[in-house]
Amino acid sequence: MKKEDYLRTLQNPEAWFKQAFGQKMVADKLLHDVILKREFIINMEEKDDYSDYVHVWGNALLHYALGIENGLKGIIVKRKPELMHYEVTDEDVVLIDIGGKASKKHDLYSLCNVAGLLDKNNGCQFGGKFFKNVMMSLTDSILWTARYPVPISNAKVFKIEEGIPSVVVYGFHILDVIEPVYKYFKRVREASAGVCR
Repeated sequence: MKKEDYLRTLQNPEAWFKQAFGQKMVADKLLHDVILKREFIINMEEKDDYSDYVHVWGNALLHYALGIENGLKGIIVKRKPELMHYEVTDEDVVLIDIGGKASKKHDLYSLCNVAGLLDKNNGCQFGGKFFKNVMMSLTDSILWTARYPVPISNAKVFKIEEGIPSVVVYGFHILDVIEPVYKYFKRVREASAGVCR
């Protein structure tokens, strides 16, 4: 890719939002075309083995998480371009990060903060323990849960905060947290103003 094309894409929020919604489409397909299919459920029940469900749902969550990461970076590129760090040399362009350390660690909750989703003054309804726990769990999806059987160390396993039902973080209720984030991306993508509506 030519440097000019790379920079044009890097600095284009639409490229990030397009990637976000592409990942969501993959996750939605896994959910509707595999996980919720009658045959898939019957097969699990007959075998009394739910490991396929865990793996496929984990991969759907990975794609939702990657989409959220791209959408958050799209917001940062659109609203806070000064938080994009890259180096241009004679030979190439190297992306360092978008949003600082949170970007390098794929820390979705911190990226939400950098992108302004947790700012109470903008009228958004994001935040709280449920939201934080879902974002932290989705961060684990990106880092290891959908890709490897264990993380790099046993200390790296995310633990849900006390009082948060596990079904909110690991079951279908997670979509109640994920869906509004994607709706917000759509509003930001379509609007020049950064206010929640």
